[in-house]
Amino acid sequence: MSGVKAVKPLNVWDKIKSWGRGLMQRTATATGIAREFKDIFELGDVPAFNQFYYFGIFVWKALYRGYYKDWHLVPVVAVGAKPGQTRQLFRLNTAKAVSAELASLVWGEEAQFSVSTNGWVEQRNEDGVVTNPDPLKGFVEDVLRRNAFSEKLQELIEQGLALGGATIKVWAEPDRRGVVDSENGEPARVIRLGYCMADQFVPLAWDNALVTEGVFISRRARKGWYYTRLEWHRWNGETYVITNELYKSEMQRGARAGMNQDILGIRCPTAELQEMFPGLEPETVVPVEESLFSYFRTPIANNIDDNSPLGVSIYANALETLHAIDICYDSFVTEFRLGRKKIIVPARFLRMVTDPQTGRQVRYFDPNDETYVGVADDDGTAGVHDISVELRVEEHVAALNALLSILCLQIGFSANTFSFDEHQGGIKTATEVVSENSKTYKTVRTVQNQLRPMLEHMVRNIIDVAILYGMEWEGQSVESLAAGGWEVKVTFDDGVTQDRQTNLNEGVMLVGAGLLSKYKFLTDKKFGQGLTDKEAAEELQRIRDEHQQTVSEEQVRLYGGGA
Repeated sequence: MSGVKAVKPLNVWDKIKSWGRGLMQRTATATGIAREFKDIFELGDVPAFNQFYYFGIFVWKALYRGYYKDWHLVPVVAVGAKPGQTRQLFRLNTAKAVSAELASLVWGEEAQFSVSTNGWVEQRNEDGVVTNPDPLKGFVEDVLRRNAFSEKLQELIEQGLALGGATIKVWAEPDRRGVVDSENGEPARVIRLGYCMADQFVPLAWDNALVTEGVFISRRARKGWYYTRLEWHRWNGETYVITNELYKSEMQRGARAGMNQDILGIRCPTAELQEMFPGLEPETVVPVEESLFSYFRTPIANNIDDNSPLGVSIYANALETLHAIDICYDSFVTEFRLGRKKIIVPARFLRMVTDPQTGRQVRYFDPNDETYVGVADDDGTAGVHDISVELRVEEHVAALNALLSILCLQIGFSANTFSFDEHQGGIKTATEVVSENSKTYKTVRTVQNQLRPMLEHMVRNIIDVAILYGMEWEGQSVESLAAGGWEVKVTFDDGVTQDRQTNLNEGVMLVGAGLLSKYKFLTDKKFGQGLTDKEAAEELQRIRDEHQQTVSEEQVRLYGGGA
């Protein structure tokens, strides 16, 4: 038997009740008994950030997605164009490209993130395998693995750079695999991580750069309504309170379809909230000492709203350049479309076809044959003329590269980091080594410095939630594992942003000066070869054997062999 639960179809009475409830809510809204909210910023306790979201974050998100209607939907200016006719601009989606490139430098393949118990020393056998793994480290790594942390983090960083910030929320919920707690017989709980973009979170209170309160926004469509769930995280003195509210707006049909999906709407009763989200309490008091979310913002001063804790997009101050790049690229593509080979020929050269209505023979221009254009030839003296124009490829490429260089300066990249490749038809990233003195390296470092506190806060949230629900790992409570304290280690991928040869030279100098062991040099990924413990031990043994053999051969040469 399938494990899928059958859904009972609605009977006529259920449909009538659903229709009646909707009618009552619409009537209450129309008469003013129930207020319909346009957006979250009309609610009490929410800072007036609506201008920042509507003209900042929402614009940056549209550009990140690759289509901003105010820029990319343009009127058609051509003979025969209909009034009001529009077309979409050809575009490079540069905003996505620069965000992805910077995110890959901030969190590369060799970046590492781990937790270790204070005083715990891992032991390894001769094969380099840890024989006494740190249990607290194993617990946190299991939580991160279950929540696809390694895959989601770089994606979240990219989105955060594009929209100015991002948030990671931590909570616990019943295990969906049906695992039961052995002590109380209730479903065991697992820790979940929520990765939220900037438009899904509104800060409510903050202390300098630390956001302490906020509201999370999630939406879904169901049964002819758009539902918006608001999850409030607030402090009432020293008490941390999480409150859930549900709002809905009716779907419009016909020409107005989709127009209400961003409207908050009217507030739903508690019963409807719990029907939509079974097991969700309207209000929960959580005994913790710090907020159960961590906020990351870009290391760029907010020159749009200096009273806001929100960050700005890395391209917030380069919008005109992004627009110019799309206009130039559209001209580049249009150049090929309009500059196709054209040959003027006498009309008599064109096809003759029979008009199905009159039966007369008429000359016909094949729309699939765009090369030949017919002209009147009354005296029969017209010849064949090639009117093809020369394409301005080099001029367009030069203009695009100039604009990309300006963009690099505006968003914190070194000059010529991005260039336009006319052969690939897109943006190309420079592969040159990024030195420590470059602008790109400094930008990467500042972003990493902003990211580190968020990751440390997230780990504290994970451990706090585990202790709150009495979770265990390998037979031991997480509370006992964390009793001695712990530390978070974040190692970024310096190999991406530094010269490999420079690091090797520095490692050799440290070994020669006695400040770095040969073993560390062989195992270290930054200054050395990045070998495993076993490979390093074998390599050191080979070096000793070769040295011993060299010494023996030298003794034979100096003193001769024995009789």
